[in-house]
Parts: sequence; C-alpha cells; structure tokens
Amino acid sequence: MVGIDRRLLQNVDWMLLVTPTCVVLLSALTLSSVSVGRAGGGVALRQLAWFGIGLLGLLVVASLDYRRLVRAAPVIYALGLAGLAAVLVLGRTVSGARRWIVLGSFSAQPAEIFKICFVLTAVWFLASPWAQPVTGAVLAVALPFVLIIKQPDLGTALLLCPVLIALLVAAGMRLRLLGGLGLAGVSALPLVWFALKDYQRERILVFLDPFRDPQGSAYNVIQAKIAIGSGQLLGKGMAGATQSRLAFLPERHTDFVFAVFAETWGFVGCLVLLTCYAVLLLRGFDIAASAREPVGRLLALGATVLLAAQILVNVGMVSGLMPVVGVPLPLMSYGGSSMLVSFLALGLLLSVRMRQFQ
Repeated sequence: MVGIDRRLLQNVDWMLLVTPTCVVLLSALTLSSVSVGRAGGGVALRQLAWFGIGLLGLLVVASLDYRRLVRAAPVIYALGLAGLAAVLVLGRTVSGARRWIVLGSFSAQPAEIFKICFVLTAVWFLASPWAQPVTGAVLAVALPFVLIIKQPDLGTALLLCPVLIALLVAAGMRLRLLGGLGLAGVSALPLVWFALKDYQRERILVFLDPFRDPQGSAYNVIQAKIAIGSGQLLGKGMAGATQSRLAFLPERHTDFVFAVFAETWGFVGCLVLLTCYAVLLLRGFDIAASAREPVGRLLALGATVLLAAQILVNVGMVSGLMPVVGVPLPLMSYGGSSMLVSFLALGLLLSVRMRQFQ
C-alpha cells in the first residue's frame, strides 16, 4: 500500500482482503458457467477486471485518513447529488428504468456510488458538534431518496433507511424518538402504496401470493425457488445447472446470481458463501465496536450495515422471503458499480481499523 505508514500496515485486517477475494472468485466461477447473450466466460473476465479496479479503490481509500474523508463529506455529497440529477437527464433507459450514465463503452450507476457518499455525509452530520445531528442526517437522506425513486430504483433508495437507523441509534438517539419516526413511517404506508408504480405494487402482491401470475410477474421468483431447490445438498455442478444454463432463470448474472450459485453448488456451497459473508460482517462490526472515537465507530458501522442490508435483502428476495426490489448481491452479482462500492466500503473499514490504535 503505497503512501501508508509502515506502522499502519501492522494493523491491517487481512480478513477484510482475503474473504472478499474468495467471494469474488466464487462469483467469477459461477458466472463462467452462465451464458448471458455474450459468452459467460467474458462476463467472468469482466467481473475479475472490476475486482481489480475495486481493489485499487480499496487501497486508495485505506491509504487516506477516514477523518479527512468525513470532513470532505459535504463536497462528496454534492458530487453524489449531481450524479443522481445527471442520470435523470443523461441516463440510458433500460427496461423502463433510467439508472445508468453511458460514456462510450463504460457505464456507471450513480445511485450505487451514492451509497458511500451518504454514509460519509450521515456520519459528518452526526459527528459535527455544531450541527443538528438528527435533523441533518434525516434531511441528508430525503433529497437523494426522491431522486433515486424517480429513476425508479426503489431497492437502492430503501437501503439508505437501515443505514440511517443504525447510525442514529449508535449516535445515541432516544428510542422514544426513533419509535415516533417508525410510527410515522408505518402510518404513511397507504400513501406510499398509491405512490408506487404498477410493477412495484405487483412485486408486493407476488410476495404475498407467489403463484398469482406464474407466467408473468411471479415468474422470476418461482424459477429462483426451483433453481435453489434443485441444487439440493451438493449441487448439480456447472454442467448440470439446467435452470441457469438453459436461461429459465432471468437476471441470473445480476440480481438472481445467488439462485445460480445455489443450483450449481447446493446447500454446502451456500453455507460456504454465507459463512464468508458472516466473517466479513463480523469483522466490520468488531472494527466499529473497538474504534476509539465516535467518527470511526459510526463510519465503520455505516459501511458494515450497508453491506449487511444488501446481503439480507438480496438473499431474502431470491428465496422468496422478501419482495423483489432489484438489489445486487455484494461481490457476487455482475456489475462494476456494485463491485466498486463494495470495495470502497471495505476500504473505509480498513482505514478505521488501521488507525484505531493511533
């Protein structure tokens, strides 16, 4: 790690490097067996290329003092909002959603990258002695929430909420006030229902009745369950995963990659993958708990909850335990923006870990 004090290198948490590398290798192996229009091997190679870019981003963030990053949060937040606004004007529309900005052969998803901007900004508000922490943190999520919803990208917008709640609780917010905010949110659900688009309402109805439209809106979830169940104990192998290879399972290289993995490697493979995620999250929570100052503690907690929420939501929606909201599985789903954001979050954890003994 160029530019890092040798004493800091002694405090590197190598599990934060080894574990995600193992998950990415499992992702590439799984993607190589899936044909998605272009050759599956090409998708796997691009995934590994993004792994290299993500690893570079991790090293850059880890080499910076996390306190400087938090102090620069207002500027980073403004750039993130500019990206969200730009995608509504310049973004490319795919399947009715405008979420990507395309520059030649390169495309980026600003809503994914904004997750890191939001974590830094929320921590900045909560750690600033002169600011109104609760009001500022809530306002920090309001405007981007609206911009992301307009894309529309309900899954990414909702992911900001558990991160905000975890940070508010860790910052000492009174549970009575938090309960009041929760009741206000529940009371607003009828209004939210009418604000949803038709396909979003249909996803919720499919969650409540999985077989209401087997050949339409429920098709993805049904095929994912079939794929997961057919994997049984040891999986069907790369050549025998018919649900995936024969394209019965839509979005199998992105949002539903966990179903592909389950069919290929079975219960044992899923246990290995989920164990890797558990180790990663436990290391993150441990770094947050052992941080000596509020800024480091909040930043590590926010980065860890961000990863945890995505993992829980993706596995939950693929297995039918939650409505489908289009959230990628960190380090597994194909996508450069998602891969980069995951490694930037790990870079924040490393930055806190390496400097918590100073």
